[in-house]
Amino acid sequence: MSLKRIFKSYLKGLVEMAKRGDAREESFYPVLATLMENFAAATGHKNFHVTIQPRPTEGGNPDFRVWDGQEAIVGYIEAKSPQENLDKMEGTEQIRRYLATFPNVILTNFSEFRLFRNGHRVKTALLA
Repeated sequence: MSLKRIFKSYLKGLVEMAKRGDAREESFYPVLATLMENFAAATGHKNFHVTIQPRPTEGGNPDFRVWDGQEAIVGYIEAKSPQENLDKMEGTEQIRRYLATFPNVILTNFSEFRLFRNGHRVKTALLA
């Protein structure tokens, strides 16, 4: 599947979920997990795995845990509701704790993605 098709499918899934009118943040998790898995496969990461709502860790309970094909943890994803302002969320105690604990964290509201490495934001991507 092409990257363009992967992202179009992801955005379509978000819109369909939002149109239902009763979706909570967690309702969007499967759509994001599918995006991550499809993107990994399309970019040659065949043994990529995502755990939705994994068991709590020493740093808290991020929404997703990302694994490589060797069963090593690659990083964590913390998702917020689609309407959340990530600038406000970035300064919260929860996010500061995740950034201090985990070397790789993605903070997202499903349309904006912020990648942090060792507590510092290194990339931002916005889907429109």
